[in-house]
Amino acid sequence: MKKKITFISLIIICIIMFLITTFCPIYKVEGNSMSPTLKNNDYVCIKKTKSFKQGDLIAFEYNNKLLVRRVIALSNDEVNIDTNGYVFVNDKKLEEDYLSSRKDNPLRDEVFPYIVPNGKVFVLGDNRRQSIDSRMRDLGCIDQKQIIGKVVMRVYPITRFSIY
Repeated sequence: MKKKITFISLIIICIIMFLITTFCPIYKVEGNSMSPTLKNNDYVCIKKTKSFKQGDLIAFEYNNKLLVRRVIALSNDEVNIDTNGYVFVNDKKLEEDYLSSRKDNPLRDEVFPYIVPNGKVFVLGDNRRQSIDSRMRDLGCIDQKQIIGKVVMRVYPITRFSIY
């Protein structure tokens, strides 16, 4: 009986893993741009979709790398970041409980207030001091065609498993 339960459990786990890898591939996070939410060497499951909203974590391609950042503003939204690091979208201050620090990246070269171009999204890393994101003109706003999908869960390390 115990062997039968173990075998059935193993089959169920294999089916779940097949479904996850087929419909929600798993990727490794490199770097600390999304710390403390995601850390270097975390593994995340990404749902392939073009549907997302403010606050979602998205994955996109940039210079042949997969980057994960948080959606802050959508097409035609106005973004402003004050000298204390507080972010305003369409004059509404964002509640960003996920940040450990609001210190700005010294490489920031975008001028605020900023209007997000049509068909693009404005993204920021949760580690504002180190993140390369839409505040830098080299990366800028992300074209929706570049977006692979939305991060739906962190699967590894198991001790930090999270659903987003």
